[in-house]
Amino acid sequence: MRYMPLVKYLSRETGYNVRYISAVGYPGFLSTVEQADADFAFVNPLAYVVLHKTRGAYPLVTAQHINFRGGPPQATYRGVILARTDLGIDGVANLRGKIIAAGPQMAVAGHLAPVAFCRRHGVDVRQQATLIACPTQEDVLRRLQQGRADAGFVSEAIWQEAVTGGLAATGLRPVAYTEPYPGWCICALGDTDPNMAEIVKEKLLELNWKFLADRRALRSADVAGFVEARDEDYDIVRQLLADLEVPY
Repeated sequence: MRYMPLVKYLSRETGYNVRYISAVGYPGFLSTVEQADADFAFVNPLAYVVLHKTRGAYPLVTAQHINFRGGPPQATYRGVILARTDLGIDGVANLRGKIIAAGPQMAVAGHLAPVAFCRRHGVDVRQQATLIACPTQEDVLRRLQQGRADAGFVSEAIWQEAVTGGLAATGLRPVAYTEPYPGWCICALGDTDPNMAEIVKEKLLELNWKFLADRRALRSADVAGFVEARDEDYDIVRQLLADLEVPY
């Protein structure tokens, strides 16, 4: 399991018996957190603001990822609006009337951010196009490859993985990128022992890509490191939900 090296690191360094509980996809995540009576959660930005509201969660650290534009790792990520090159889609305005595959509705970069970006640029894809929410962002790419969608919304990380794997040569190209949003965070729930939360935060911030043992834990979790997070960092996500009138 991808997070086990990180869990083992935290258990070893903090002295706590850290246990990992997984959820199957976005839909079951919040209920899993409730049923497991979790102390911490590694969550996407939308799930965090929900848990902040319902469980008093507060962020400890935000995950950093490879900066695809060069430079140091980033604690933000963007959505990408992709289109098939054979359809002549060269801008958001061309998405009217098209079939658009998107990530799950809880995905910020793979669904909500591109929808908001298109609306700000004059196209409400929920009304003026056919928007299909796929189980995963990888499913978005498969639909595009199979010709079952004209355009798609994914995170920049998913797109770059596709580019690295050669998918970019199969007739897909980015039409636009959304604004950056704060990345996934590890948060503590409101009733978590604050002393324990501070120790976990400290040990996460100590992870360093330069050290081989730390790199293994980070790479397995698909992150480059962690930086300290604040609740205010996620106000842009709250504004995104308000703009799209998404209740949470």
